[in-house]
Amino acid sequence: MDAMLPHGPGDHHRPPPGHGPQWLEHAFAPVAVAGWLSALLAGDALAAHACYAVAGAATALAVLFPWCRRHTRRALTEATWASERERSQAVASSARHAARWQAIVDTATEGIVTIDAQGIVETANGAAERIFGWRADELVGQNVARLMPESYAAEHDGYLRRYLQTGERRIIGIGREVPGRRRDGSEVPIDLSVGEGTVDGRKFFTAVLRDISDRKQMQLKLAQTERLAAVGELAAGVAHEVNNPINTIINCAQLIADGDDVASNCQAIIEEGQRVAEIVRDLLQFARDDRAAPQPTSLREVVDRTLRLVGENWKRHGIRLVLALPDDLPPVLARPQQVQQVLLNLLINAKDALTQESRDDRRVELTACRVEGRVRFSVTDNGPGIPPQLGERVFEPFVTTKRARGGTGLGLSISRSIVEGFGGTLRLRSEPGRGATFDVELPLASPHD
Repeated sequence: MDAMLPHGPGDHHRPPPGHGPQWLEHAFAPVAVAGWLSALLAGDALAAHACYAVAGAATALAVLFPWCRRHTRRALTEATWASERERSQAVASSARHAARWQAIVDTATEGIVTIDAQGIVETANGAAERIFGWRADELVGQNVARLMPESYAAEHDGYLRRYLQTGERRIIGIGREVPGRRRDGSEVPIDLSVGEGTVDGRKFFTAVLRDISDRKQMQLKLAQTERLAAVGELAAGVAHEVNNPINTIINCAQLIADGDDVASNCQAIIEEGQRVAEIVRDLLQFARDDRAAPQPTSLREVVDRTLRLVGENWKRHGIRLVLALPDDLPPVLARPQQVQQVLLNLLINAKDALTQESRDDRRVELTACRVEGRVRFSVTDNGPGIPPQLGERVFEPFVTTKRARGGTGLGLSISRSIVEGFGGTLRLRSEPGRGATFDVELPLASPHD
């Protein structure tokens, strides 16, 4: 039985359980025999009683000691096997638990990638393999920058070091939309969230990634639809803007035919023709489906192009536009046509809010300033404001205050999506009866953009 007991390191230096001094067990029987003989041979009663006592005790120990030794050995053996069974069951349970979690991670529809504090990939699940086109064994041991476009990859290690030193968060615990890089070098839009953990004093980071290519395509289609709807709304104002220079061109041509000064009339025709071409160019640029990469964009130029499209229409509605844009406003990193779409949507909403008010001092303010590495431009009207029951819900799809007038409820939702796609924000400030302000913040373009 002893040979079956598990032994740990160093167990061969001590006797197995139950093995005490062998001489002690065998000493009791001789002592008992000697005691009984001494009692029989004792000359007086006192000595005989003492010998009987010793003999009785020795006899009892000779009988009980082996039994106690066997009982103790059995108890120790059973306890050892019970402990071994519990340890084996705990190990098996831990293995099943780990296998279950591994199966959950491997079958998740979102990509899951873990990295260490140096940015080295430790694990990647099947969904991550499908998103990026790399096998997990090709990613493990490599820097996670392999999954990023060059512009992001160059900054990642520095960002990770800065976070570990200062705790400054940009993505960790927050989440954002970022571009990823596939094995073939193509980019894929990703919804990324990153969590932080510690095991045995060692930090690691878990990234959960979702391929949002289909969602981005849908957003682009909705944005194009909303743009074309805006073009339709601008049609009357644009027609008026084009009609004036065309009438001037016709009049100048008639004057030339009647013998008037050719040079001055031709110059007027050229200027008015260029004005028409500029209006049409602005309208076409706004309507086209622009999928170019974000670029340094002048907000002043975007405002000028937009006002050429809406200016005459606003005059007919008696709306005064107040501009406050600094001349030294730095460029933002965005797509010009999409920034124009956001601005035009906010201006049209302001106009619609004011045309429902029977007041003489209809006014819209368009302001811009630089704030903490960003540019903020704001559109403020003095209309009725946003109803309190709507509030932030105006940014949800299909929520509109213009349902009776044909509003789709997509304009602000698409505008926020566009702005957030550039890493910016679109927020509302409103008091019922005192107008509404929409603030758009966009990141500055760096010298390398």
